[in-house]
Amino acid sequence: MIKISNGTKKGFKLKVPTTGHVRPKTGKTRKMIFDVLQSVDNYKILDLFAGCGSLGIEALSMGANFVTFIDSSPISIKYIKENLKKCTFEDSSEVQKKEFSVATRELLKKNDKFDLIFIDPPYDYFDEKSLNGIIRTALKLCKNEGIIVCEHPMYEKLKLDVSNYKIKQYKDKFITFCTKK
Repeated sequence: MIKISNGTKKGFKLKVPTTGHVRPKTGKTRKMIFDVLQSVDNYKILDLFAGCGSLGIEALSMGANFVTFIDSSPISIKYIKENLKKCTFEDSSEVQKKEFSVATRELLKKNDKFDLIFIDPPYDYFDEKSLNGIIRTALKLCKNEGIIVCEHPMYEKLKLDVSNYKIKQYKDKFITFCTKK
């Protein structure tokens, strides 16, 4: 179990799958992410590769309007739904069991746009240039001035047209923050 660190549900314990296919964010990692973001008030958020939903649920606790959670694992979907119910966030969220490419293609077709997109794929999803491809896809779903937060296992420079980006290292992982122009 992990605890929500901020907002109206601070201290609530979230269930985490014990199967090992999920890397839930520690409280320190989530704190660092939300310290960089500063505010998510009234944001519409997309949580890709959502795992147990900790980032999206923390954002809802901090004032986000709505979060769409997407994961392909039935176990993750089960835990996300249980965590949303426990925190009474069912009405301000939707959960979709879909692969990244299918989900993003459908959202693009609907012309859905988000203020903030969290991306935390399994590390075996990455090769040398996959970060740029994943973020390129997410940028198409971002509103202007929208923010993307992506965790990845290795340092990789962005070769994208973004207004700014920074990469923060936390222990054995890297988190890239970038803003759409």
